[in-house]
Amino acid sequence: MIRILHVDSERPWRGGQQQVLYLMSRQRSRGDDPHLVAPVGSALAQRASKEGFTVHPLPMRGTWDLPSVFALARIMRAERPDVVHWHAARAHAIGAMAALIAPGPARVLSRRVQFPVRRSLGSRLLYALPIERIAAISQAVHVSLVRSGIDPGLIRIVPSGIDVASLSGPFDRASARRSLGAGDQDVVALNVSAMASRKGQTDLLHATALSIRRVPTLRVWIAGEGPLEDDLRREQRALGLEESVKFLGFRTDVFDLLRAADFFCLPTLSEGLGTSILEAMAAGLPVVATRTGGVPEIVEEERTGVLVPPSDPAALSDAMVRVASDADLRASMGALGRERAERFSADRTAQLTWDVYRSALVA
Repeated sequence: MIRILHVDSERPWRGGQQQVLYLMSRQRSRGDDPHLVAPVGSALAQRASKEGFTVHPLPMRGTWDLPSVFALARIMRAERPDVVHWHAARAHAIGAMAALIAPGPARVLSRRVQFPVRRSLGSRLLYALPIERIAAISQAVHVSLVRSGIDPGLIRIVPSGIDVASLSGPFDRASARRSLGAGDQDVVALNVSAMASRKGQTDLLHATALSIRRVPTLRVWIAGEGPLEDDLRREQRALGLEESVKFLGFRTDVFDLLRAADFFCLPTLSEGLGTSILEAMAAGLPVVATRTGGVPEIVEEERTGVLVPPSDPAALSDAMVRVASDADLRASMGALGRERAERFSADRTAQLTWDVYRSALVA
């Protein structure tokens, strides 16, 4: 049995926070003792507390929040973890400094973003601090780290995982579609992601405007929230898409939305891996996405989905029309996608993470 101190500095609920909770649950099941350090009131802290995990509140108000650094060092001295696992950029900065004050645990960082490490003085200093292992969620993230000058010997690839069991059980698909205004004849494309510039929803709106001229029954559901929501709603109105595009806001029933939709669409500009794509594949949905980051590592082109260049609404529209117009293609890609998604289980992620810990403990 080992004690793991997870440190996550993010406040909203995103894919990274789901990964932390999946991981902690499986660590507890195998007999380990996972604790969480997170900001008071953060979505992850609330959910972890409800599931009975020990949660240590820590403000983490900024990257160089020295009071939080010293407070985290005190937590580390009191709890004496075997491993401290950082899950976000701010958590990394605060955690790495705290580890200098309270040395001892093996230090592990999860890196979930594809873009290179910043070349600022602060980032260079941060990545110069001692660390035993970095868990990159994809080969694309691994390549980005190496190109940023990180020692490849520190890096292990640990793909994100999904809870396939959550997509089973009885479900009234027709009722779910009707509740959101979709009829039997409609073809629904689902997008689930934060409303942020790098997620490509502006391209999705423009592609939809082109697509509905060729497939009038196409409907697009966008589930999520974020800083671009007002801008996207204005763009929806400007393009005359009030009837074709529905904004669903933050949803806790994403798995039901996946089972109600006909295909998944993620025109992201940058993606470490794409757990929303994996969940869509597990639900039996074909995928239309962009050829960027770790996406080609999970979507087998022309087998489980169609990939297009990022920032190309015309190509995105062609792919959407092709998938929306061919029910047999959707069924074939969906079945193959479901098989492939089973390789990316949260159980496998937990086992690979344990292997990283074991390596870090003897480093």
